[in-house]
Amino acid sequence: PLRRKRSRRPSDGRLAIKPKIKKRYLFSGIALLITLLVLLFSANILVSYAKLFCIDNTTKGADCIVILSGNEETRPDQAARLIQEGYSNKIYHTDQKQWNSKHKDILGHPFDKAQMILATYNLSADIIPSTKGGATSTFDEAYDLVVFLRAHPMKHIILVTDTFHTARAHYAFKKVLDQQNYGELKIEMSAAPNDIFNEKNWWKSEKGM
Repeated sequence: PLRRKRSRRPSDGRLAIKPKIKKRYLFSGIALLITLLVLLFSANILVSYAKLFCIDNTTKGADCIVILSGNEETRPDQAARLIQEGYSNKIYHTDQKQWNSKHKDILGHPFDKAQMILATYNLSADIIPSTKGGATSTFDEAYDLVVFLRAHPMKHIILVTDTFHTARAHYAFKKVLDQQNYGELKIEMSAAPNDIFNEKNWWKSEKGM
């Protein structure tokens, strides 16, 4: 009663191929093809992925350039370049909360570091005061700008931040400005590069990852 079922033979005597086996070969072939495509075009895919995080769309005639706090190793240089190329004639810097106020005399403040770098270009920046003793996020910086705009009306600003922070920073500022009825303010992003990685090689270094 427990006989094993044998595959039926077609009339010409050949063994019938089960549909499941056909599907298995099909899925294996598709998987192999996808793997080959990824290997062949992985660099292009990774570059395209990185570009989703980047906005660099500056135009000349801005009322000011605003350096966002967070990386004084790259952002002040980028702001100085924009001034030299005539994008604006005024630089502001947001006010970041100290990570360790106990040793602020040793560690320094981001604004002070930026000023020292700008001084090498014979430039300087004014600070945008914080409403809470120092910004701790990009949204905080956006709210500080809103308060600042009430006494310093502007129509066009350029935000300077790291390349891979530009899209996220633009989203934060645009959202806050729209909520606070400053949606007509033109916001552009300037991507500050670094010497370690960029969108073409970010996956090759730990910093980039």
